[in-house]
Amino acid sequence: MTRYELVALDMDGVLVDMRSSWRYIHTCFATDNRDTVQAYLRGDIGSREFMERDIALWRRANRCRADLEKAFDRVAIMPGARECIQALHEQGVATAIVSGGLDILARRIAAQTGIRHVLANGIHGELEGSITRVPIEDKGMAVRDLATELGVPRERVAAVGNSRYDISMFEASGLGIAFNPCDQQVVEAADVVIKEKDLTRLLDYLLA
Repeated sequence: MTRYELVALDMDGVLVDMRSSWRYIHTCFATDNRDTVQAYLRGDIGSREFMERDIALWRRANRCRADLEKAFDRVAIMPGARECIQALHEQGVATAIVSGGLDILARRIAAQTGIRHVLANGIHGELEGSITRVPIEDKGMAVRDLATELGVPRERVAAVGNSRYDISMFEASGLGIAFNPCDQQVVEAADVVIKEKDLTRLLDYLLA
């Protein structure tokens, strides 16, 4: 029996090689959300308002859900993702995407890799508003809720993230792995740091 029964993985920067699926769409659509980013960083708005403003920008640019789908057609999964998830499943380990990113992409990644649980943020209809499932500032809550649902104790949960926004996932887990880290905060909070962009490296720690 493996030490870990549930592995929760961030999507942006972990399962796909991009810092943010939201930022990626802004680049594709040539929309500018810098004012919203600054408002969020100042604490003037929360994650839900952040998402609502981003979606409104896309709507004003006359974009639709199909445009997001088409943009995500060009996104490739991180090297080693399929092999890593398959190896975990063969050992009976449950896997989950826990992301503040867009569920349109998260569901695609799950379909490509076989990841069985998807917790990510969504969009109502044709860019009519946001569906907040994973608050950016407390992703650990989503990890705790899923672990409780599956009956997995904290010490048998592992979390994989790449930024300071994933630290709460580490705090909700028995093992925190910083994969492809993009800031020093996540490095300092992690139990393990992996800088290579190869998800099979996780297996050295998850199945050891």
